[in-house]
Amino acid sequence: MQDLLIICDNLIKIYKVDDLEVVALQGLDLEVARGEMIAIVGASGSGKSTLLNILGGLDNPSAGRVTVAGHDLTRLNERQRTRYRGLIVGHVWQQSGRNLLADLTIADNVDLPQIFKGVSASRYKRRTRELLEIVGLGDMARKKPDQLSGGEQQRVALAVALANEPSLLLADEPTGELDSATTQEIISFMRGLNKEMGVTILIVTHDVAVASVVDRTLAIRDGRTSTETVRRNQPLLATGGASVVVGLPGETHQESIFIDRVGILQLPAEAMEQVALRGRADVRIASDHVELWPSGLHEHDQDAEQSDGSSAVIGLSLRLHYETILVDRVGRLQLPRETLERVPFNGRAQVRIASYHVELWPMSVESNMPEQAGQHAGRKDEK
Repeated sequence: MQDLLIICDNLIKIYKVDDLEVVALQGLDLEVARGEMIAIVGASGSGKSTLLNILGGLDNPSAGRVTVAGHDLTRLNERQRTRYRGLIVGHVWQQSGRNLLADLTIADNVDLPQIFKGVSASRYKRRTRELLEIVGLGDMARKKPDQLSGGEQQRVALAVALANEPSLLLADEPTGELDSATTQEIISFMRGLNKEMGVTILIVTHDVAVASVVDRTLAIRDGRTSTETVRRNQPLLATGGASVVVGLPGETHQESIFIDRVGILQLPAEAMEQVALRGRADVRIASDHVELWPSGLHEHDQDAEQSDGSSAVIGLSLRLHYETILVDRVGRLQLPRETLERVPFNGRAQVRIASYHVELWPMSVESNMPEQAGQHAGRKDEK
């Protein structure tokens, strides 16, 4: 069983601006294992920074549950929250001015959080020396931030964030102001820290180069986790494809969507653009996957028409009625309970877009999916 460091369950955040309410997170679910390095991606306003602020103890959710390293963040008082921010989590921001105090030397910057923790002078001075050596700046301890390059400043920021040995490191666009070469250097360095020190890292980014080196890339869309892209253990033969959300190569990464415990999911924007569901979809359950067809486009199963069964929701005869599911304008829908019982998605599905419909495949059958799906789609689309 995985040792989970982060658990977000149906997280909701609503901001009130004058007489308006802005929903930043709407039912977000997230689990992160201890020691993972994860990238969070999404359009501006999707809820990425709101999520990081909540995980960092800087903001409270409006509803839902969030636990980090055994701390229920919805139940912390102000004193406990301050201690959590100082000891459990470290932050690295995009702007160096938020990471470092300009009037202090870089050694003093690394000392400061340890002094607030109450560490003795001999211990924090030793820890600071060790951290500056780890980030490759041991000979620059007496310099001030404005005497360093952008990449060097971010390495100091990492040392400051790690000073109190946090369980979780949160990085909000840490390479946003750096050139591509320095970005690669910083991300590789963070990956090394993740592996050598075992610290769990969450990075908000728009950079494919950043997302390509992490364990998982999670896309947030309209305040919910919508897709997950995972690095493959063994690269596939060249496919020429790329993941929909962040453009990572299909040979080395596998993309899936999240399905929550009651069957709610959000289709990728590409699926909504290529298949005209127009607000409703017919669900067909195949032996090993599920198909979503525009309502009325495909022929309904003769077995269903001749059966004595009833619809899943209100029990109407399937001889006289057939059911469709509703699909909202951003691709959210809820699979029928029967679908979840017959096809073992286990929280994730891979999406395949056929000529006239969308297919959802459990991750466990990914190795067989392309060939089977192609044959199956060919038969259906001929109708």
